[in-house]
Amino acid sequence: MKKTLLALSVTGALVSAAGAAPQVEVYGLLDTGVSYVHTDADIAGVADTDTFSMTNAQEFGSRWGLRGVEDLGNGYKVGFTLESGIESDTGALDTKQGGKLFGREAHLNISGPFGKVWMGLMPVFGSVLGENGLFRAIDPLFANYTQGLGSGFASASMWTRVDNAFAYRTPTFGGLTGYAMYSLKMNTSAGEEGKADADRYASLAARYVNAGLEAVLVADTTLYGNARTGANAHEDDGMTVTLGGNYTFDNGFKVIVFGQYFKDQELNVYARGGVAKSGIINLVHGYGFVDGWGASLGVNYPLAGGVIKGQLSYRDMDNDADVDFTRLSVAVGYDYPVSKRTALYVMAGYSQEKVEDNKAKTDATPNGYELTAGIVHRF
Repeated sequence: MKKTLLALSVTGALVSAAGAAPQVEVYGLLDTGVSYVHTDADIAGVADTDTFSMTNAQEFGSRWGLRGVEDLGNGYKVGFTLESGIESDTGALDTKQGGKLFGREAHLNISGPFGKVWMGLMPVFGSVLGENGLFRAIDPLFANYTQGLGSGFASASMWTRVDNAFAYRTPTFGGLTGYAMYSLKMNTSAGEEGKADADRYASLAARYVNAGLEAVLVADTTLYGNARTGANAHEDDGMTVTLGGNYTFDNGFKVIVFGQYFKDQELNVYARGGVAKSGIINLVHGYGFVDGWGASLGVNYPLAGGVIKGQLSYRDMDNDADVDFTRLSVAVGYDYPVSKRTALYVMAGYSQEKVEDNKAKTDATPNGYELTAGIVHRF
């Protein structure tokens, strides 16, 4: 009897220990395809371009990662995520992460009845990335790395990830969830962490879900560091406010809308110029710091086992040098899942941006289109 009780006690202890053991998962995604891009700078002496190439991450960023969680008991948990971006067409580290091994995400998190806290490198709320990417609710295409289409051309949101950051998510009350984030220093900037000479970032956001409705509000500010010099220096901090959401009807038809207001926002033409990039650079060298607004209307509809997607977007802005930029984009796409982990996609989009230099009395309307197709596999 004593031996039986001892055996049961040991078995119970082992089961309890196993249940409390940390769980670590290796995961990833590969997105590889082909793309044809045509650009017209609309400037005398600048030739049109036509390129056909194998492409990485046209719809989703290729990545692999490690994530884990340890149950501390009483509703409290500690977890981590380490995520590395890769170029699926070459095998190299993703150049958009600046050569970092875990440039997509690298953070610890603590969760409990109070909500959840993150510390480290993480995506911002105003993105489609990570656990808290609220722009997933307002992006009909997820065409994140294309040149001719995507929601990035309707907004002036530049930061997709921040370093040295704290983030907090509240528990959900009546469908409403709150978010807050602060970055002590962007690693791409000069200056000392936590001080005014370094670039810093702050954001507040909210998400509301009720039946077929999902709505998001994201407000953020880029605190430009005093260590900036020359054309990179700017007296006023940048800010954006984005409001949008989606509604799904009983037949699966989804309407997706958003609007964004932005002011003193630094916008990189190489990251956000798309098919208009060459024309913008040749006419006015770049975007600089911009004020303006953007809006988007999109739809998703289940069709033939997949989802057909469409988007019409518009952006109107000007910079400190008295240059006006007006962009119009239209795109369609289709996603078809062939299994739970693998899907095929095709997308096509056209975009144009009218550029008016009011001081030099010059203008151009660089434009272009892109056709892309690929496959996404998750593991």
